[in-house]
Amino acid sequence: MSTRPVTRTRNERSGFTLVELLVVIAIIGVLIALLLPAVQQAREAARRSQCSNNLKQMGLAMHNYHDVNGCFPAGFYRRTPYKTYSTFSGPGWGWGAMILPQIEQNNRYEGLRVNQRFCSDDSDILKYSQPLIETFRCPSAPGNNLNPEFKNSSSEPSHGLSTYKGVFGDKNTQYNYSGDDCPYYAGSCVDGGNGVFSPNSATKFRDVTDGTTNTVMIGEVPFGENGTRDSSGDLIHYRGAVWVGVTLGGASSNVATHQTLRGVTASGSQSSQYKINGTKDFAFGSHHPGGAQFVLSDGSVRFFSDTMDSVSINRIADKGDGQVISGDL
Repeated sequence: MSTRPVTRTRNERSGFTLVELLVVIAIIGVLIALLLPAVQQAREAARRSQCSNNLKQMGLAMHNYHDVNGCFPAGFYRRTPYKTYSTFSGPGWGWGAMILPQIEQNNRYEGLRVNQRFCSDDSDILKYSQPLIETFRCPSAPGNNLNPEFKNSSSEPSHGLSTYKGVFGDKNTQYNYSGDDCPYYAGSCVDGGNGVFSPNSATKFRDVTDGTTNTVMIGEVPFGENGTRDSSGDLIHYRGAVWVGVTLGGASSNVATHQTLRGVTASGSQSSQYKINGTKDFAFGSHHPGGAQFVLSDGSVRFFSDTMDSVSINRIADKGDGQVISGDL
């Protein structure tokens, strides 16, 4: 039995035509375009979750600090010779430096020697203040691990970036503390705010008369350009924070660790704008879409919308005005 060889006709083809290949590529491109936003959203959700965990750790650290010392740490500890400076001037170790032992950074705390010297740009301080502490940085924040915004001149070195600040409140007030109220106490009359953190403050749970579930303690602050412009057309640039504290002089050292919830200028004067991310340079806010996360005084973490009204902002910032928030904002 003989076999005939298989021959190809003109109508039989092998492989793909150019048109077919282009169609396949187009379909793949459409699928990638559809999937990419979902992947980006998933990645941002993971970053936001990590940021929430950072705030949760800080809230727990604050409670542990209170258990040991009988009060929350101050916004920063300004020594007696400097207490007549403006509300936000240094030098002084920040609340971030004070809770280092509570976030498993005791070696760094011991290296800084906060009980023996001022916060400064000394090289022996920089080796502890410059390396990244992941708890103090939101993973969505751009830039490197140093914050060049809080120093007195371009020639000075930068300290480690933080994207969180303590809540000063909504307005200035006066608090009087007796000498044994809190460790690291530095004066009898403290120029402070109606929030949890002020220079030399010693806020206790009992002072949060609105209730710890109704008063914000620490919130996010954005760092770098946020992609929008102010009324003058200038690109809005946020300065973030530094966790270690504030150095000796100059407006560039101000509001490095805490601020009013409605934002303040470098000199400490208050902005008239009541909005998260609503002020240039100094404002609570984040690189998460739609608002920012805060840890309340009870240690819980909540997300507040950037459309929050001014009344609610005032209420959550003031620890004892008798007005409380209810429900989700």
